[in-house]
Amino acid sequence: MQNAIKTTYYIILGVFVASATLCLAGVVYIWFLQPSNGTAKMADLPYLGPLFTSVIIEAIGVVFLFARRGLKYLPETETKKNETETFRFMCDYVKRGTTVTIVSNRLSLLTQSSDFFKEVEQGARKGKRFEVITPKPVDEIVRGPLEDAGVHFIVTNEASPPEARFTLVNANRSGGERLAIARGTYPDHEITIFDGNSGPQMIAMAKDIIRKSTLLAHATPMD
Repeated sequence: MQNAIKTTYYIILGVFVASATLCLAGVVYIWFLQPSNGTAKMADLPYLGPLFTSVIIEAIGVVFLFARRGLKYLPETETKKNETETFRFMCDYVKRGTTVTIVSNRLSLLTQSSDFFKEVEQGARKGKRFEVITPKPVDEIVRGPLEDAGVHFIVTNEASPPEARFTLVNANRSGGERLAIARGTYPDHEITIFDGNSGPQMIAMAKDIIRKSTLLAHATPMD
């Protein structure tokens, strides 16, 4: 199927190039190659007007076609000006997945946003699988109610925690995963969202980090 789509794109591009070449040849003839007696006029090339119009339309179509195809491979980005906007985004983001894995250092989402805390707790009680990976144990005030709801906490006990901070949803659905990574500070706090088209490598690395963190937690005694 992919080969058929690529072939179609190349045929469309070839038609555009052929039309543009023919149109340019007609313009060159009218401007530079007409006989010196001046008898050659636009009427001698009746196709030139419609062809010129079609070239413009084809150019717009080709740009749209390839831009649309290319946009599939670009990740989504959202810029948040404050924590409230970030918390609102994350509440909506975790609703889209049947599984949610949060890799964090301080878990500010859970400790500073009561709305996000409630979203995780309610989602877990409804059967959604939540995993939270941190380098150190989460405070009992936060961990207790969530564990009762079914949230699974994984503690790696690393002396030097990794730089990775992300949230992966639908990790159990190959091709349906969505990975959110945040960077920057307010008011230019940017969240990048990768999916199976825009960032399969990023998603694969996130899964590797989750798998290795889980193995490390099982090999390290809990505090």
